[in-house]
Amino acid sequence: MRNSAVKARPAPEERMPLIGGAAIEVLASKGIRGLTHREIDRHLNWPEGTTSRYYRTRDALMTAAVQHLVDIEMADVTEWKKAAVVAGSITVEGVVDILITNYHTWINNAERQIARYELSLEARRRPAVHEAIINARGSMCGAVQSTLAAAGFPHPETQAIVLLSALDGLCHDYLLHARYYVEPAHIEGIIRRWLGVEYDAPSHAYPESDIGAGAGS
Repeated sequence: MRNSAVKARPAPEERMPLIGGAAIEVLASKGIRGLTHREIDRHLNWPEGTTSRYYRTRDALMTAAVQHLVDIEMADVTEWKKAAVVAGSITVEGVVDILITNYHTWINNAERQIARYELSLEARRRPAVHEAIINARGSMCGAVQSTLAAAGFPHPETQAIVLLSALDGLCHDYLLHARYYVEPAHIEGIIRRWLGVEYDAPSHAYPESDIGAGAGS
C-alpha cells in the first residue's frame, strides 16, 4: 500500500535499505512488472528519479530486493541460533526450534515470500539477478549446514539443502495452494520426525554426487 504521508527526507545511507524494503512491498502487491524506479519513488513519496540515482537498472533494483531479503533472513537465523544454544552447544531439539521458527516466520510474512517467488521466476531471464538468488540460497544453506554440523548431523551439507527445500515447498503450498497444503500446526511433528531419521542417516545415504549443479544453477 502506498504511503500517504510525506516522510522526513532520510539520509543517503538510509535510502538503500528503504528502497529494498519498498521493492519487496511493490513486488508482493503489483508483481514483477510493477517493480519500476518510478513506482518505488511513488511508494516512498520521493521525488521522481530518486531511486534511479541509487540503482540505475531494473536488474540492480531486483538485486537490491534480493539483498534486502537476505539481510532479514540471515539476521533472523543468527538470533535463532543464539537462542538455541544450551550449555554452549546446539541440540537436535534446538535445531527443531530453529527450523519451525523459520517456517512460521516465512508463512507469517507472506509478502516477503511472494516477492521472493516473483524474483526467482524473473531471475531465470536475468543472469545478474539469478546469481544474487543463488548466492542468497547459498547463504541460507550455509547457515543451516553449520547448525546441523554443530548438532552432530552426519551429512550437514546435503541435509541442509534437503531440509530447506522441504520447508520451502511446504511454505509455497501453504501460501499459494488454497486446498492442498499441510496445516502449520502439523509442521513441527513432521520436522521432528525428519530430523530423527536424518540424525541417524548412514554414511552411504548421501553420496557426494548428490550435491551438484542442477537445472537452476
